[in-house]
Amino acid sequence: MTAGDVVIERKHKPDGTVREYTCRLVHESPALVVIRYDMPADGGGFVTPFALGPGSWSFGYFWARRPFNLYRMRDAQNQLLGHRFDAVTGVRFLPGEVSYRDLALDWWVLADDTLIEEDRDEFDALVAAGQLSASDAAAANDAARHIYSRYRHIIDDVAILEHRLGLVH
Repeated sequence: MTAGDVVIERKHKPDGTVREYTCRLVHESPALVVIRYDMPADGGGFVTPFALGPGSWSFGYFWARRPFNLYRMRDAQNQLLGHRFDAVTGVRFLPGEVSYRDLALDWWVLADDTLIEEDRDEFDALVAAGQLSASDAAAANDAARHIYSRYRHIIDDVAILEHRLGLVH
């Protein structure tokens, strides 16, 4: 695959549903795939702690061996709006596809560096109901440790990577 090719982001939810998003490949290596998602004009129904106006878009970062992914959301003028981390497992890079299992826990990092955790109650209920395995719960908790202890470092590293790859100016 080459930059600009269509890639499907395939998110497998704990309840068995699958969500798919049509994206474009930005960067691919054995350890990391970066994709671009252009938000629908109405924001796509995403619930965010900041406004996603017309022309908003994101880069999605998917690592082969990390228990989280990262989205960096920008407005139509390329201004950074914020970040979202998701706890994930089973990340796979296939031709034309990035696939993973969502582990329910999510974190937002706002432009002012405020960190917000989402869906802890949902995660706890899924674990209690046996819908997330012990290994899934461990992976999500590992993601939480990474996010709480290193989110700023992760974001800064990704910003450096974006500049090195010439993705933003």
